[in-house]
Amino acid sequence: MTQLYAVRMEVALPPDMDPAARDDLLAREKAYSQRWQRSGHWPHIWRCVGQYANLSIFAVDSNEQLHQILWGLPLFPYMSITVTPLAPHPSDIAQDPAQDGTAQAD
Repeated sequence: MTQLYAVRMEVALPPDMDPAARDDLLAREKAYSQRWQRSGHWPHIWRCVGQYANLSIFAVDSNEQLHQILWGLPLFPYMSITVTPLAPHPSDIAQDPAQDGTAQAD
């Protein structure tokens, strides 16, 4: 069964990092993350406006799989990560196939 997680990642690269090393690190990060996005395990990623951070949704088979994905991120050593497990909400109309998208008048 797929488990969903919201993951916030904040990045803090050293200000004195060699520009060539930084460019290489960012290129490897982009390639790695896009492989996971294409696999379907990383279905959403959003930039947090005004911050070097993102909020992502992961759809994984286990806690261990999420752990492996996150630890594999080339930027991992420079990240602060917050993981929030997600569960369906009973008021979510997307979870209720009987909903047809129309409001009922009283």
